[in-house]
Amino acid sequence: MSQPDKTQFTNGTPNAPAISRMPRRFGRFHLLHASILVLLCLALATHLRADTISGTVKDPSGAVVAGARVEITGGELSQPIVLTSDEFGKFATPNLKPGRYSVRVAKEGFDDLVTTVDLQGTADLPIKLTIAAQQTRINVSEKSTGFANSDAAYRQLRDAGLGESYRCENFTLTMDVGTFQLKTGTITFLALVNKYETGAVFVGQGHFTLKPLDPIDTREMIRRTGSPTAEEDFTEVVFRFTGNQYPQFAGALGEKTETPPEAAAAFQHWKDKVRHRHEIPEGFTQAILQGETIDNVDADLLAAIYNPKHPPFFNAYMHGTPHKDLRFFIRVRVGALPQMESPEEVALVNCNGGELDDGIWYSQHLLSELKAHTANSREDKRLFATKRYNIETVIAKNDHLQSVATITFEPLTPGERVLKFGLLPNLRVTRVTDQNGQDLHFIQESRKEDGSFYVVLDEAPAMGREHSVSVEYVGDKVLVNAGNGSYYVNARESWYPNLNGFGEKALYDLTFKVPPANMVISVGKLEGQTTEAGFAVSHWVTPVPVAVAGFNYGQYKKIDYPDTITHYNISGYYLTELPDSLKPYENSAFLGAMSPTAMTKYALDQTRAQMQVCTIFFGKAPYDNVYITEQPNFNFGQSWPSLVYLPISAYIDSTQRWMLFGQINTKFNGFVQEVTPHEVAHQWFGHGVGWASYHDLWLSEGFAEFSAGLFLQQAVGKKWEKDYIDFWERQRVRILEKNNFGVSPNDAGPLWLGLRLNSPRSAQAYQGDTYSKGAYVLLMLRSLMYADHGPADNRDQAFIDMMHDFMESHHDSPASTESFKAIAEKHMTKQMDLQQNGRLDWFFNEWVYGTQVPRYSFKYELQPADGGKVKVHAELKQSEVDDHFAMFVPVFADFGNGMVRLGQMGIIGNSTRTVDFILDRQPKKVALNSYKDILER
Repeated sequence: MSQPDKTQFTNGTPNAPAISRMPRRFGRFHLLHASILVLLCLALATHLRADTISGTVKDPSGAVVAGARVEITGGELSQPIVLTSDEFGKFATPNLKPGRYSVRVAKEGFDDLVTTVDLQGTADLPIKLTIAAQQTRINVSEKSTGFANSDAAYRQLRDAGLGESYRCENFTLTMDVGTFQLKTGTITFLALVNKYETGAVFVGQGHFTLKPLDPIDTREMIRRTGSPTAEEDFTEVVFRFTGNQYPQFAGALGEKTETPPEAAAAFQHWKDKVRHRHEIPEGFTQAILQGETIDNVDADLLAAIYNPKHPPFFNAYMHGTPHKDLRFFIRVRVGALPQMESPEEVALVNCNGGELDDGIWYSQHLLSELKAHTANSREDKRLFATKRYNIETVIAKNDHLQSVATITFEPLTPGERVLKFGLLPNLRVTRVTDQNGQDLHFIQESRKEDGSFYVVLDEAPAMGREHSVSVEYVGDKVLVNAGNGSYYVNARESWYPNLNGFGEKALYDLTFKVPPANMVISVGKLEGQTTEAGFAVSHWVTPVPVAVAGFNYGQYKKIDYPDTITHYNISGYYLTELPDSLKPYENSAFLGAMSPTAMTKYALDQTRAQMQVCTIFFGKAPYDNVYITEQPNFNFGQSWPSLVYLPISAYIDSTQRWMLFGQINTKFNGFVQEVTPHEVAHQWFGHGVGWASYHDLWLSEGFAEFSAGLFLQQAVGKKWEKDYIDFWERQRVRILEKNNFGVSPNDAGPLWLGLRLNSPRSAQAYQGDTYSKGAYVLLMLRSLMYADHGPADNRDQAFIDMMHDFMESHHDSPASTESFKAIAEKHMTKQMDLQQNGRLDWFFNEWVYGTQVPRYSFKYELQPADGGKVKVHAELKQSEVDDHFAMFVPVFADFGNGMVRLGQMGIIGNSTRTVDFILDRQPKKVALNSYKDILER
């Protein structure tokens, strides 16, 4: 599950999923080296000259239609020209001569369209198809649609105007680490909603200050602003808050006054900002805040209107100098930034599109928790706990989804009536009912606005009991036809109403009805297959709770690949035809010889070997079934519970890649080498054990990356050293290589900051730290725990015991950095207890919460010793660290059959240490850190 895939800004193509949660999340397995992208674009571009017929195919809603068949006849053509619209719905002909042409556009699920063109130069055709009569329908009654966005209290919130205004002079409002100084101006409250105050608008002169308490947060503030504190003058600020926050403003109220026109303008300006959604984000904050779970502030406030004991929140939106959209959030329980899936209650965000200062400047627990040392990434931020999803999905011939999802849940806090779901805004809800079949109000504004999906219960559900709601919805953009029976599957975690994202595990019962030529491969186990009304029906059930449900879709062939050692049920699903993006090369020497069956068996071979390696080192996988599926995406892999998506590039061998690109690209070859073992390892890390917050994503991505390196060492045979060393050298470079701004991922900040490392000046920092440095942290722990003088067959036993314990201890709860540290401390060796306190503070402070990376130099002399033995006088120098930085670095010797590990040399600070030791025979060479076990400059 390469969740960080979804944190990369893309050009909107299906080949690179649009930004959503992080995700989740989403990463490096979605990136392609720039030179390769250029080569592909040049190779696949259509050359246009003056006489050209081109066009864009769209459906009635204006959405582009990919994979439409375009046939052009007439003019002086001796035979028809047949084209296929690309992922943007576009098509273009080769060079044509002037004349009269007929253009026919056809696509399953739509009526054919025929138009005539008198071509003299260039003709760009707007093609709008009409939907053919569908065989399946969701019945939408006028009564049910009347429940959309129509709850009375919600309408008051949505349409609220301004109320009374007061003069405000020299008022200080302290909210956790943030301080607002309202120096002079007017404060205008919004009109009451059900007798509750929900907001205010200040216009005038004010100043905001935020001073972090934690040293990591202070350093991050300096990186972002150049100062240890955030300081901002503002001329307007809109406050939105739950009713229990209103008394904070009592001291601000001077004499009543007329409402200034600037207050109305400021409130409208606020609406324009928070109710508008960029479908293609311009920067990191838009990607995080305007995804499938964009906050509808009015819907969030509705929860507090209906439950006066709702966890309080306080939002401030400042228009200041120099920052025009600075946002300060305090939100108890739910989290200040729920899109980050973190329980941290306080945040400061500068929303500035793609500009250099755009980013999350501060995110932390409440000041009271920090001072009391009770802050914890594993705090439960949920209002409801999901128990089960039962989803029936019909995929129509035009690739649109029509679904009914029943979500069973249990309330975790009393009095709550509003549930928020993650759902792709293109999927439009048509009806919501409760467990008794009664219609419920729901909220889903336009997909171009704050169109997140909320359900409003008629009454607060009883605590300690299960309840359910059913949601009917329909729409597109989940699937994009890639051509020839293959599909890009987008919205992989928001194709259904997802209550808590990756923050919990639930059971899934999934039924898919699809055109008979296609196949669904889903999470869970296949319980049955039938046909119904011309559709192929498959039923899938997860035998254990999982964090997310997903599927792959297309015209697949299946191969079963038994594992007689671990007894996992491994299956491979492959496409027999190339997608449209590679179709021009179908008859070429390099892809014409491509054997889908043989390459699928190769991927399954890797899968089986990795499953065996991971089972030894980490314990039994949580799922008995694993499905390895090919996808048309070229440079993007992902893993869902029991379901792995591999890019089509993983099915093209190295010779074919060389012929395709015209060169050997070591970075992309590294990606192909790593992607299968990395994604398979996510069955353990990410799904077997989840992560508590964005701080802890390295426990998923970093551990999966480590496992890819482990695969190269353990599963490829005797000649493993070169690929293994090259792998860790790639990780080292990814961590330390500086970009055009002179900033390396490691320079950007500590591993602990996770997604917050990303900024316009450090766009790859999250990838370099979370994946590569996260992998290195686990590798270094393995090195430290290695029993140099133990039995040859179990020198990794302490490390293996630690990892088994980690998996077993977090089977039912997500892992945090601190909980992993506690496991490591249980299994650490005596040598690792440097501080003699049973803790690994020294190691985690250096490598997880710090950014120091040492530089080593090593030299040695060989001298004869008694009895024909050899004395080694070794000198190790450590530099570019502080005086307290400690590390144990492995030393190796080559006696003629490759490097053999001798032991570890400990060293502290910027210092030089010498050590003498005896060998029983003369080595060819003595070396430090031969297998890249320790991260060094």
